[in-house]
Amino acid sequence: MHSARRLELGQWFTPPAVADLALALALGGEGPAREVRVLDPTCGDGVFLARARAAGVPAAGLVGVELDGAAAALARAAAPGAEVRRGDLFELEPDRRGFDAVVGNPPYVRQERLSAAQKARVRRRLRADWPPMPDGELDRLVGRADLAAAVLARALRLCRPGGRVAMVVSSALVDAGYARALWSLVEREGRVLALVEAPEERWFSDAAVNAMIAVVERRGGAGPVADGGALAAAGAPAAASAAAAAGPVLVARLKVPTAEAAARVRALADLAAVAEVRRVPAGEPAAWAAALRAPAVWFDLAALAGDRLVELGALAEVRRGITSGANDVFYLPRRRAAELGLEPELLAPLLRSPREPGGETIAIDPARLHTLALLAPADPAELARHPGARRYLESCAGAAERPTLRARQPWWALPARPARLFLTKAYAARFVQRLAPAPVVADQRLYSIHPRAGVDVELVAAALNSTFGALALESLGRASLGEGALEWTVADAARLPVLDPRRLAAPAARAAREALAALAARPIGAVHEEARRADRARLDRAVAAAPALARLLPEVHAALAARVARRPPRAPSPAPGAGSR
Repeated sequence: MHSARRLELGQWFTPPAVADLALALALGGEGPAREVRVLDPTCGDGVFLARARAAGVPAAGLVGVELDGAAAALARAAAPGAEVRRGDLFELEPDRRGFDAVVGNPPYVRQERLSAAQKARVRRRLRADWPPMPDGELDRLVGRADLAAAVLARALRLCRPGGRVAMVVSSALVDAGYARALWSLVEREGRVLALVEAPEERWFSDAAVNAMIAVVERRGGAGPVADGGALAAAGAPAAASAAAAAGPVLVARLKVPTAEAAARVRALADLAAVAEVRRVPAGEPAAWAAALRAPAVWFDLAALAGDRLVELGALAEVRRGITSGANDVFYLPRRRAAELGLEPELLAPLLRSPREPGGETIAIDPARLHTLALLAPADPAELARHPGARRYLESCAGAAERPTLRARQPWWALPARPARLFLTKAYAARFVQRLAPAPVVADQRLYSIHPRAGVDVELVAAALNSTFGALALESLGRASLGEGALEWTVADAARLPVLDPRRLAAPAARAAREALAALAARPIGAVHEEARRADRARLDRAVAAAPALARLLPEVHAALAARVARRPPRAPSPAPGAGSR
């Protein structure tokens, strides 16, 4: 299929081994022992139907739904005898009997690419599917989520009570902004049994996502009998109804190739033989995300550090950088600001991006920043005491009608708060948290860090710039959008675990400041290069303070470099608007 058409439909076809593994987890060991009914609601070229047939599921029990006619024809050819309906999943009426297993790889179409009419249609269907769902949750699920989240919600409705859903989805679904709406629905109507990923593989070479298999059981039935014992063997409590059991979510990171795992796994208990399985409490998607993404050494570090690990928000306020609404008005080259006669006290050096001159160093030299931000007072009387700025803003008054400025009152008062320390929003292979000798302001690609009373900004900078800080960012950040980038939101950054600099004794605090000063002046390299640097080791040891933490450093460096290397690279053009199919 033409790549542009695939992009429009969010089609990225599934490797057979991934389909085999998802089917095994959905069928829970039952396989063809009875006449199971399997639905793929977005069947694409029919790989899930074909693999279910190969596993012994009768063709009469296989149903696929596919919007695209060409793909539907391929699915019919792949699974002769299966019922393949050309149509829209969101027009499909629930089957009275329900399906024993609903499997597939939903189209990953970001909500920005859905029309208002499409969103309204999805919302109507989900409202009909789940009448008790609060309007706010429904609005978040439809208005903010990738289409795959709505497909997962539909799949649960089409599944019979006690049956299972096994969908190949982006790992972003566990902790994206809309995640709570999705998982709240799942918790009311079923339970998450397992999340499975292959950290050493990319299941979709042409789609920039981190994929996982989400296995969900619908509440209200006996569930697959063969997996009742499997749950107990895997560490979850056995119960008459697996759907009612409040056991942990099994987060499984495959240790063997997916093809081997698919050949060996027939039930949840089998995951322990092919994967590192972490049992995480139900109802805590953020914890699932950490268990999916973090290497084992992160948990070793957390255990050794104990209460020395605190959230960044306990040490400082984290604020988003400026969105000016009119860069041409508020961001001025130094020479232009001087020509306009703007008062120096209203001008602050502006860090426009992490890669500003000297952007590979921790240290910021405010004099080398080419641009100044105009921080005019909101009070007109106060502004009148600065005639240069007042005249300039009067000449730019037409900017107040721009959509980006209409809501700001007054329009000229840029919401900026200068700071010395900044956390970078997105990361490639280097981790640099920049520190200035005097307050500057930053654009929205950085977050300003404002230490709370009694917290030393340089010691916070030392902790954030240590390899321990980089490992926390890499382990817990979101790389699910692909393109090789790791991203953090302001809210996530406030929850970032940091080695508490307040706990450093005076000699250790002095050593950390000195080590940071020595490191700050030179360009910071990629993580695999930094591991060899003596000044990097000096900072890390100073921040660690405890010998047990310092002894972890070789493993920390190795895990960090491996994690960065495994991030999805940039997808070929045209990049997928979302995920895979």
